Amino acid sequence: MDFKKYVVLLGAVTLCAGFFSCDDDVDGEEPQPADTVITSDFFVLNRGNQGENNASIAYYDAASGTLNDKFYEDANGSRLGDSAEDMLVYGSKMYVSVTNSNRLAVMDMSGKLVKAIEPENEGGEPMRPRYLAADKGKIYMAYFYGHSIAVLDTASLEVEKVIPVGRYPEQIVVSNNKLYVANSGGNDYPNYGKTVSVINLSSLEVEKEIEVVINPCRLEANEKGDIYVISMGNYEDIPNTLQRIDSTTGTVKTIGNGSCMDLRDGFLYVLYAPYGQAESVCVSKYDALTGEQVNDNLIPDMNKVFTLSSINVDASGNIYITDAPYTETGSVYVYNKEGKNVAGSPVDSKGYGPNTVWVMGN
Repeated sequence: MDFKKYVVLLGAVTLCAGFFSCDDDVDGEEPQPADTVITSDFFVLNRGNQGENNASIAYYDAASGTLNDKFYEDANGSRLGDSAEDMLVYGSKMYVSVTNSNRLAVMDMSGKLVKAIEPENEGGEPMRPRYLAADKGKIYMAYFYGHSIAVLDTASLEVEKVIPVGRYPEQIVVSNNKLYVANSGGNDYPNYGKTVSVINLSSLEVEKEIEVVINPCRLEANEKGDIYVISMGNYEDIPNTLQRIDSTTGTVKTIGNGSCMDLRDGFLYVLYAPYGQAESVCVSKYDALTGEQVNDNLIPDMNKVFTLSSINVDASGNIYITDAPYTETGSVYVYNKEGKNVAGSPVDSKGYGPNTVWVMGN
């Protein structure tokens, strides 16, 4: 498999190239813990190494400061699968997409498997569930190989409809009764996709396509309904680019650069982690309504970590950033809302390729 195709298939947001560098305020000293400690329990989804069936879910107990990396195995007596990509807690259930194993694992909150959905097309080929979103009793999942979106009813756990979209869809987001889909085209290197599909959730039909920078992969929606998009470019001369789609006009504006992002309480937190450029790694904070940058280097110590792969922000403003080195287990770095390192951080994820943190009570 071509290396760049392999990168996109795994969703490794650290493997990207760009031109933007954050201000560097680091003085070379080790980060000093803040007075705060980790107070919330959280899950870590470890993607695992491709082909090794070692994807896992880890559960961190804040009271004891311990992490159980066998959360799924203990509940089911079996492994999760190969290449876990996304995790969603909705209602009383957990949903985890395991892309290379072609399954959506639906669990109760103890980790016990309720149902495994393994979608195939009419020819018996795997559809590869990838990213997830939830709204009004439905789970929407992107079928990476199926070039489509599946609608899953959370009561019956049956797929009600499959909606064709663009090539190799990545992240999806719900806003104002519409589902936005990033059509990466990622497995067709160098012919990447360059559209975001807009699905009307009343009709469950695609109503339009919006053109963006090539290889769109990440999406977030603000309270107005505007959509933020990170396109990964071509990993060469077209950098990964942060854009905003105006939900009223459909116009697209370039904001800056980013590798992944999370939107919380009116602010967009953007992690920029260009491959091979540790000195450029940074976390920026934007006003999600206006798109204006309010802090260009929220966590100065971040550029000491080389293989960052995801960012999540909880209800109290704490920031969780995963580090996914290629040959050893990963870590979760935790910072408070001022960008200060929290005591007890980093937390060893005890798995390979951590790519999602889900905080309890979020």
